[in-house]
Amino acid sequence: MSRQYLNLTTGAWWQLRRNWRLPLSLMLLWQTLVPGWLFSMLTTVQRVTTRKQLARATIRDAIVIIGYWRSGTTLLHELLCVDTRYSFPTTHACMNPHHFLLTEAYVVAHGGPGVTRPMDQMEVRPESPQEDEFALLSLGARSPYEALLAPRQLTQALKLADPRDLTATDQKRWRSVFLSFLSGVSVRGAARPLILKSPTHGYRIATLRELLPDARYILIVRNPATHFESVIRMWRRMFETYSLGPIPSDDEIREAVLADRVRFEAKLAFGAAGLPGSRFVVLAYESLIADPVGVVGHLYERLDLGDFALVRDRVASEAALRREYRPLSRQAPCLWRKRINTEWVSVFTQYGYNLL
Repeated sequence: MSRQYLNLTTGAWWQLRRNWRLPLSLMLLWQTLVPGWLFSMLTTVQRVTTRKQLARATIRDAIVIIGYWRSGTTLLHELLCVDTRYSFPTTHACMNPHHFLLTEAYVVAHGGPGVTRPMDQMEVRPESPQEDEFALLSLGARSPYEALLAPRQLTQALKLADPRDLTATDQKRWRSVFLSFLSGVSVRGAARPLILKSPTHGYRIATLRELLPDARYILIVRNPATHFESVIRMWRRMFETYSLGPIPSDDEIREAVLADRVRFEAKLAFGAAGLPGSRFVVLAYESLIADPVGVVGHLYERLDLGDFALVRDRVASEAALRREYRPLSRQAPCLWRKRINTEWVSVFTQYGYNLL
């Protein structure tokens, strides 16, 4: 299969090699010194040419969608983003954070080509809502998505999600890259409030509460009985698309995910502690699928997102486009079902799902 490369800057490539001790191949050297150099240069050009607009950017009243991978965050993101009173990071922006302020209008106006997501074959277009974690990775902030390129390091890479666990230097850079990218998205969106989505943000609510003090959070959860294998399949498909080296076995991925979900919940609980119901809502994926318009309307009411009547028809139309989509719901092998019941018992209990 043809290899796809994420658009990392030279600094991001060197950091990846240094931290994970990747061998210096001709391909890695090329990516670092040619495309990487170009993306680094474009980052500087964009920053210089838009510095006045960026200086006036405001990041206020953000909505942050969180949930462990494959919980339905993408569906919820797309439903909420039909509201033109809000803005969001597009796929073009997240995959091209170095120059999107200079190029996105042209790409969207001329109907750039769509692609299918590796894990579920859903179409994604340049103007589609996207998770900002890809932008952070490309710009050299530490990210769990470093595992996409170095999959044997999945267990350790997942521990990069919370900036509070990074070195002081890496934490400072993470904050700077995050705020800089969001400022650009705000400029592109004419200062409208942002709707952000990333599973990784669930680990870092404590940091987000410092950087986005008035943000509202929506946590979406899904039955672990069908969720677990979907996460494993996602990582494998992403590894097959982007990996620079050997890919771990499915059981090795299962081991990493099994331990990481418990850590995710602990980080989430710590970060969300004390948030009032008007700023933190939990909803079930199954409820969203059953009644998307009703659930989104409830979110508008709970989080004071504006007059839902103005967007009800658009939400209904967007939901109808996805009515035929059926996620795969494979059960984990017997041995792993027993371990899920034991090690994720708190997840089942907390969100009201029955054990396997």
